[in-house]
Amino acid sequence: MKKLLLLTISLATAALSYSQCTPNTDFGDEPFGVAPDTVVNFVSGSVNNIYSQQIDVKVPTDGTFANAPFITVDSAMVMAISGLPPGLSLDCAGNTVSECTYLAGTEGCAVISGIPTAAGTYELTVELLVYTNFNAIPYPVPGYRIVVDGTIGLEENDNLAFKMEDIRPNPANLSASLFLESKRSGKAEFRVFDLVGKEVHSKELVVVQGRNKINYNTSQLPEGVYIYRLDAFGESMTSRLVIVH
Repeated sequence: MKKLLLLTISLATAALSYSQCTPNTDFGDEPFGVAPDTVVNFVSGSVNNIYSQQIDVKVPTDGTFANAPFITVDSAMVMAISGLPPGLSLDCAGNTVSECTYLAGTEGCAVISGIPTAAGTYELTVELLVYTNFNAIPYPVPGYRIVVDGTIGLEENDNLAFKMEDIRPNPANLSASLFLESKRSGKAEFRVFDLVGKEVHSKELVVVQGRNKINYNTSQLPEGVYIYRLDAFGESMTSRLVIVH
């Protein structure tokens, strides 16, 4: 039988931050719970490849979960997810002043995202803090994990046809520039995705042997975290870009 917990955290494979995620779980009549449970768990990842995992949150309105229905729940905060692999972070889209806080009876979302840099099995705990009319109650939810395999990303291969530097400035406001060193001339494609995987920009380029500069107008994109990708000569490289207006 499905165990009901204080918060409903639905873990969906997709992908973050700010207003870039939307709760997409049908909780039905359940006031709280976990769906899916820790048996299903988080998706796996691999070193130097983009990772994204959405978390949907539903907050109860009272303390029935703790056999204390006289307690009124005001809100709940996802304080952290402890034990995340290096290179991954948590970003929220809460419905209060605090990005990671959700009002009683509402749903919110957050996303674990980034590019893992070390292989391993990482045991995780979702650290919740529930605010009631009596006090704030810490509520850890253990049992989650992320498995990162040791696939070596293209960034570590000395035989690459090109090497990409980090885009800068990062965070960016109106524009940003990407530099790369190419061993030969040819066509390339520069693409930008939001953290639900939607392509928000694509441009075909011609790179020359040697140092190249790609200018990107970021003024039309909403604030948030994005993944940019450069494809050339059958190879790809990715990294993250933060936009703040």
